[in-house]
Amino acid sequence: MAWIGGSAGVFRLHDSDDNCGSMVSLSDAAEIFDVAVSTLAKLAGTTLKITEADGEKFVNELDLHKAWGSGVIPTTHPPKIGSAKRSLDELILMKLVKLAYPTASVTPQVKAGRQQADLFVELDAKGVAIEFFGPSHFIPQYPGELKAPNERRATIESHLKCECVVWPYWIQRCESNVRALFSPETLGKASVWSTKAHFGDFVLPNSAEIVIELSQRFKAVEDDGLGYMYLASRTKNKPVHPIVKRIIDGKQHREKLIPRGSDRPTSFWLPECIERLSPKSK
Repeated sequence: MAWIGGSAGVFRLHDSDDNCGSMVSLSDAAEIFDVAVSTLAKLAGTTLKITEADGEKFVNELDLHKAWGSGVIPTTHPPKIGSAKRSLDELILMKLVKLAYPTASVTPQVKAGRQQADLFVELDAKGVAIEFFGPSHFIPQYPGELKAPNERRATIESHLKCECVVWPYWIQRCESNVRALFSPETLGKASVWSTKAHFGDFVLPNSAEIVIELSQRFKAVEDDGLGYMYLASRTKNKPVHPIVKRIIDGKQHREKLIPRGSDRPTSFWLPECIERLSPKSK
């Protein structure tokens, strides 16, 4: 299959380890929202732009998120619980948890003092809270103080009396990473495919330490680092991130991929195809 949506790639709910991207099949989207495929198909041309390839229909996840947030998808999953707005990533993780662990119970937006944990998963009497961190948790959208992930994590853990795992947006949404929550021997994977927010944009002075710590929780750091996350080396059907070509072509600084406070060699953060090149002046 040719890539849908240019370099966005395709996400497959039932084959998430090998399919990473921002385009979602209409059938997977219906399963994520617990609605009929025909319900989403009726939104084509109005709220949702549907693309067809090889006889299959796809929709961009950003369009799905907006349609859900505006209330036009008649799902039993509310886009807001209490004071917390929910993300499509949260719904996808809920489904992936149930696919990986059918007997697990998954509760969204659990109260933890004045805060709410995105998900609370209980499996065999063990509870784990999950906080999905999108780019705004590392790059503030508005001027103001940005709190380190461990502050929110510590607050949730103190109230729920269980581990709180921060799931950052560069950790692939897949069953392997879900299994890494409960199985210490499981190797997870990092992957980016469409975001414009990169480690070099993170504002906290110890951003490198934060990136490594959050990635190590999923055992997603390889011996040579995290540069593999921009390529298709560990996910069979994953587009190479466009920033790789931009850096190779000299249209973007390679420092865009290197977080503040790093004491690691550049090869830890850069894909090999970039690291072996001389730094561009651009």
